[in-house]
Amino acid sequence: MGNTNDHGTGRRAAAALLPLLLAALTACQSGGGQEPGGGAKATPSATPVFDVRLDDQLSAATRATQAAGTARFTSTLSYGSAKGTAVDRASGEQDYARDLARAGRELTVPRRFPADAAADLGARPGEKPVTESYVVEGNQVDYRTRQGGWLRYSSQASMDVVDLYDGILQRAGDAAPYGGTLAEVVRNADATKQPVKAADGSRTYELTVTPQIAAPALPESLQGPLKYDKGSARIALTVVLDEQGRLRRASADYTPALERMHEEGLLKGVTSLKAEYSLTGLGSTRSPGPAGGGAKAEDAEKALTPLTEVEPGACGSADTGLGGSLLLVRVVPCGTEADLRVFGQVKVNETVQGDPDGVAQRKAGDRCGAKFDSAPRAWVADARPRGTYFTYGAGAASFAYTGPDVDVEGDYTCYVVTSGRL
Repeated sequence: MGNTNDHGTGRRAAAALLPLLLAALTACQSGGGQEPGGGAKATPSATPVFDVRLDDQLSAATRATQAAGTARFTSTLSYGSAKGTAVDRASGEQDYARDLARAGRELTVPRRFPADAAADLGARPGEKPVTESYVVEGNQVDYRTRQGGWLRYSSQASMDVVDLYDGILQRAGDAAPYGGTLAEVVRNADATKQPVKAADGSRTYELTVTPQIAAPALPESLQGPLKYDKGSARIALTVVLDEQGRLRRASADYTPALERMHEEGLLKGVTSLKAEYSLTGLGSTRSPGPAGGGAKAEDAEKALTPLTEVEPGACGSADTGLGGSLLLVRVVPCGTEADLRVFGQVKVNETVQGDPDGVAQRKAGDRCGAKFDSAPRAWVADARPRGTYFTYGAGAASFAYTGPDVDVEGDYTCYVVTSGRL
């Protein structure tokens, strides 16, 4: 599950999923020059899709789609509950030949949606939609901050931080320039029965895939239970190819995977989970331009700071494109741009007997409480809710070879929330 992190008042602790899997970012490139309308020329696939073996047709369809040159896309995840449906939708343009995409994302969570599930999605119920903008080029992803600047994430970053980028680097795809969609699932799926052919020559495939193959279309923070699950029911997948064998639509029902997610404490209260993907304007869509119309993007590795290294009294912003994670923040002037203010850093290094679970978190919470009481008023006056502080960090335990002694240690940050965005 990764490290355990506190994010609560006093002694309240919450577990954060921090998958440390480096994204594979090799892009398939095809296509040719530009048509008068701005789209890349379509390049015919070497072998017609419907002439290859049935179990190879969907991977062949990926190649045929890439050969179209450009396309507009929409990718949607719908999280259903008894109190409404949260919708996460991304849409934009992509150029397969240049391995380039520009996309906007909007996450809408209804007011009565389960709060813990909303937190898993990086939002809170009933608040205005989360909106984000990305430009993906090859193995790098540019994210636009609320202030209009751009942060650049690259798989070539140092090993100290690149594992922490996995959630955003997922947006650099293999099957298409913009990743984290059903295009990645279709690419690796094997059809097992003949598709239904429509009058216009399109084909519809009905099949199922393993949870492992289905995982890449979900946010990285939700993929763990699927990636390592051997026993869950398979995921139903529907794929529609046009008369040329190019991907037009895909949909998948992830509801069977929810039971496993619930066991891991994820998406509690969510009763259905469905994904959709569609492509339009194949070969006729204008190729997207560079980030910010050519504006220089800032290297995220240089721009971001681990929260555990932020100096007491300094303020930070979680507007990083990392899904609300506080592992890395932008140190910013205190004021409207800031989401939090650090008032202390504490270390835990204790020897205890018996069960060490929660010991480091509790001791960190107690020490942060003492620092909160003695902090300069200016550092904590804007706390939301008033008088509330939080701790964030990672604890570890090591057991002695003999005897009941257990060493617990960890680094924790004491902070207050200063905006309504966390």
